[in-house]
Amino acid sequence: MTGRLQGKRVLIYGGGTGIGFGCAARMLQEGAAVFLSGRRREVLENACLVLSMHGQAGFAAGDATLAEDVDRVTRVAVDLLGGLDTLVVSAGAGGRTSVFDTEPEEFQRIIDQNLRPLFLSVQAAAPHLVSAGGASIIAVSSMYGLVGQRERVAYCAAKAGVNGMVRAMALDFADKGVRVNALCPGFIETELARAVAGQEKDPEAALHVRRTMHPIPRAGTPEEIGDAAVYLASDAAGFMTGQALALDGGYTVR
Repeated sequence: MTGRLQGKRVLIYGGGTGIGFGCAARMLQEGAAVFLSGRRREVLENACLVLSMHGQAGFAAGDATLAEDVDRVTRVAVDLLGGLDTLVVSAGAGGRTSVFDTEPEEFQRIIDQNLRPLFLSVQAAAPHLVSAGGASIIAVSSMYGLVGQRERVAYCAAKAGVNGMVRAMALDFADKGVRVNALCPGFIETELARAVAGQEKDPEAALHVRRTMHPIPRAGTPEEIGDAAVYLASDAAGFMTGQALALDGGYTVR
């Protein structure tokens, strides 16, 4: 590795598993110190045990949809890291939501669990990011924030909202030394993705459909998203802000 993030201090929501963990691992390998948060303490503890073999890693459990939890996590992360100059928000939720039969409560759950973590975490971290200078905020969105999908009304709306919030925040921060961008992955084969497919009648067939829906006929990996996050956090991306980058095997260009 090249040490592109040497000295960077990174707080990652949803960092214990999947894409968030992939970002943490790649950033740590590039010289950053990382701090993870999520709802499940045991998951975070296990993730930190793995990451700590390669660099500085800490964690604090919390619900990223609750302002009091986000404020607490931010304070602990800043105290441990000695400041904060990179924020990654990979917390969210999905589910089937057809416009014809979805309960309003389920629609609201998906909206809240995708939009509130980004708003609350950025608001809490803002003074530290501005103070650090040359800071970066990275929101993990989805290719379904760029295009529509059947029976995903809430998820498409939520991720499009994430992308819109990124653009607005980018303008708020533009003259303050903080960049804001989104990553829009396609199907990434995580433990959760495999577990969801495992509920299908033929799990392997379900995975095959998901893998091959991209023009590049395979799933993406958390590490590939982590590589893109490293770039956005690095000084090499110093002139990029307000962008929603698709890492989707070509899905959204068809």
